[in-house]
Formats: sequence, C-alpha cells, structure tokens
Amino acid sequence: MMPTTTSDLDDLRRQIDQIDADLHDKIVQRIALIDQVAKAKQLQGNDSSAMRPNREAEVVRSLAQRHQGQLQTATVIRIWRELINGATALQGPLSVAVCAPARSVGYWDMARNHFGSSAPMTLHTSPSVVLRMVDDIPGAIGLLPFPQSGEDNPWWPALASQANDQAGPRVIWRLPFFASTTGRFEQLEALAVAKLMPEPSGQDATVVMVETDQDVSLARVVDQLGQCGFTVHPLAVHEQSHGGARLQLIELDGLIRHEDPSLATFHEKMGEGLYRVAILGAYPKPLTASQGETSA
Repeated sequence: MMPTTTSDLDDLRRQIDQIDADLHDKIVQRIALIDQVAKAKQLQGNDSSAMRPNREAEVVRSLAQRHQGQLQTATVIRIWRELINGATALQGPLSVAVCAPARSVGYWDMARNHFGSSAPMTLHTSPSVVLRMVDDIPGAIGLLPFPQSGEDNPWWPALASQANDQAGPRVIWRLPFFASTTGRFEQLEALAVAKLMPEPSGQDATVVMVETDQDVSLARVVDQLGQCGFTVHPLAVHEQSHGGARLQLIELDGLIRHEDPSLATFHEKMGEGLYRVAILGAYPKPLTASQGETSA
C-alpha cells in the first residue's frame, strides 16, 4: 500500500533509518568475528595470506543464489566484495599491482571492482614489473591481461619456472568473477596472480602450461588430455623462438595437483614430444550470466 500522508512517509523513512542502523551493527559484528579468526590463525601458527579466493567465491555464489528482489545481483555482490576486501586488509597486507597496456583503463576498473575501493593500487605497463612486485612484496596481487595466442613476449611462461615452488606466485583469480552491466569497460578479461596455494571452492579450474616439441599440435594435446579424463579449454599458444618448443596454455576443469595420476597417464601417452606440464595456478570459476541474474 502506497503512503498517503506525510506521517506515513516519515514512518517509512524511520524504518529505513532503523534498518541502516541494524545493518551497520551487523557489519561491526562481522568484522569483530573476522578479527577473532585472524587471532585464531596466529595461535595455530598459520602465517598464510588472509585472502582466500575459494571462501570468497563460496560467499558470492551463495549470495547470487539466494538474492531476490529488484536490486541487481551485481550490486549486492559489489557490496559484499567491499566487506570481504575490507576484512582481508585488516588481517594482513593487501595491495594490487595492475598491468595495463597503453591507453587502457579497463584493467584498473576491473581491479577496483573486484578488490575494493580501499585497496592500495599501482598501475604498470610491464608484466615483469608486476610479477616482481608479487614475488617481493607481502600481500601483493598482480592483475595481468588475459593471455592471447601470438603475443611476442607473453607473461605467463615466467610462472612455469616456479611452478613447483610452494611459495611462488601463481594464478588465483580469473576476472571479472561476476558480470555487471555497468562495471565491464572494454569487455576485458584478466588473470590475478599472488603467492597463494589454491583451495577447492566446489567449482574450480586449473591453469597448466604444456611444453612440447613444435611438431606437437594443440589439437593432439587437447585430444590426449581428453582421453585422460580432463575437460579441456585451450587458452593460448606461444612458439618459442629459441629452443624450438611450443608452449600451450590450457584450462582444465577441477583443482588439479601435480601428483594427479591422470597427468602421469598423459605423460605416458604423449611420449618424447612432451617436455613438461607445469601447473600455473587455479581459480574459482566465474559466475555464469544465469547465476548473476536477479530473480524477482
């Protein structure tokens, strides 16, 4: 029923004010609980980063599933992203180094949309600078352009040199994680890199670099991986000018470990044409368009 008098309108505003106060109280309680979590981690000797992409993905997916009403799902998710990032920053250092080609601001917009309005951010044109910052600065996250075939000097092979290093940089997010009708400038994608070990979120993907002889085609690699039980999504191919190797960047469904027996089977099937398989990281799968829709 629509308000008909000034007193009715004033009453609605008082209700809104009370809800705002209640929301703020709940936010304060949430942060207090996060502080207890941080202290519990310290007591357990857990010095890992406060950021947990798997947990964040679970929270966002739950919000998208349960949200109803006229407010866009993307708006609700953005509110919670701010809460998540603010709480993460309270538990340890957090900064974002954004790599963007000249005359492109879309990557900065994407980073701010995902990592929040208060996270310290810097802008760079060199992927190697960003990767060095991730390696050297505690809590640093690097946002890098999504790999493309035919690049002269792609950034992603650099991760392979530390693929077996438990403390090395690795891919942790594929962004944007959720679709927003107003938050996607230039229709770009990116990968976020940090010194984090991946944990399962329930819907995950693993990024691997398959290094082969140049005579080994992408089609053969995809076919053999499929025969080993993997669901395969090719991302990019790079032909090395020195050494005669072909680097193939591939996304595999699920959270895959180096000790996975299916990878050993893949090595056997490929034979001498396969030089190595390096796991470059893993990430929660982004929300699909249907998952990000609002149900009335």
